[in-house]
Amino acid sequence: MNGHSIAPSARRHKVVRIIARLNVGGPARQVCFLHENLGPEFETVLITGRLDHGEADMSHLLTSVDKVYWVDRLSRAIMPWSDAAALWNIYRVLRRERPDIVHTHTAKAGTLGRIAALLAGVPCRIHTYHGTVFRGYFGPLATRFFLAIERTLARGTSKIIVISESQRDEVVDRFKVAGPERVLVLKNGFNLHQLVQNAAGESGLRHKYSIPKDKVLVTWAGRMVPIKGINLLCDVIDAAATEHNIHFLVVGDGPQAHVLKRRMKARSNVTLTGWIKDMSEVWSDTDIALLTSHNEGTPTALIEAMAFGKPFVATDVGGVRDLTTGPKQTFEHGVETGNGFLTSNDPRSLLECIRLLASDSQRAAVMGNSGRELVFRNYCCDRLVGDMRKLYHDLLVPASAQAGNKFAVHSEA
Repeated sequence: MNGHSIAPSARRHKVVRIIARLNVGGPARQVCFLHENLGPEFETVLITGRLDHGEADMSHLLTSVDKVYWVDRLSRAIMPWSDAAALWNIYRVLRRERPDIVHTHTAKAGTLGRIAALLAGVPCRIHTYHGTVFRGYFGPLATRFFLAIERTLARGTSKIIVISESQRDEVVDRFKVAGPERVLVLKNGFNLHQLVQNAAGESGLRHKYSIPKDKVLVTWAGRMVPIKGINLLCDVIDAAATEHNIHFLVVGDGPQAHVLKRRMKARSNVTLTGWIKDMSEVWSDTDIALLTSHNEGTPTALIEAMAFGKPFVATDVGGVRDLTTGPKQTFEHGVETGNGFLTSNDPRSLLECIRLLASDSQRAAVMGNSGRELVFRNYCCDRLVGDMRKLYHDLLVPASAQAGNKFAVHSEA
């Protein structure tokens, strides 16, 4: 472990934020943004681990590492000895920093961080579920084990944040991790205006990858791991082999990249790019966004695509439905919404929805406009910062009223 000691502040409450790793994806974006933008009310410190093989780094979103601790043993994989060492290192940081709030993000950091916060006597403990591991990740026995851990941890958590109404239903009603009084829905926030401004002018993406301008470009972007439906993605591209007006762009990398490369080796209707740091050009030149996941929280790729006015075709999983607008109409291949299509995990249904959009530019434009209005109204970064500031103050003020300058544990129970 290495890091920089932060002198305690007599004027500002201190927040320590913990995430397992700053890999490409929505959680890392949210963590970096909140760490950078919650001043001047709060002194913020970040604890994070190291990337897994094949993951791209998003630490470039941090303007400084002066308030960042890198815990080498903190990683995504479950390794008891390494996890114990990470827990000890996190505990040491918390004892040194003595924060008023510990806010954890993602499953591993949520487990180790909340245990360390309890041991260190941190008054307020918050956890954000960016997605859940209760479906699609593990077998039944392992899932029951992790559910038991989450239910136990929830009893010592001041507030649990979920990022969509669907996720709230999972955490409260379906899996009964915590009661409704302890769970708060706070949607993600992104710097969508900056993202769109970055794409000002003509994009050179199609020229760079030799994709003809008359092709309908369908873009998939994300980590290449089983939960993202890599084999389903390959099935869709295979099924579209005779669709000469459709081309697929696949952005990303990860443990299952070799599956995609092997299966797509003979395909001429797909371009694999690896990670692309700035997605502005990608979404600017895209016609349709594609998502093939078996489970999702709130997919960043779809939000970014909608900011550029692009319709989507997605599997109807997790919090994806929370990103749709009305009206909604069921048909033989899934659900047509105001801004895209939702389907089952069936490649033929996904392809049929892609065909419908590819053949009807007016429908695609109407859906794209509806999606753009949705995300700029609900998923901009300023709203997220304001919501988080209010939550922190709401948790701290009652605690300080009870214990003077020493913050008591605030319980919603």
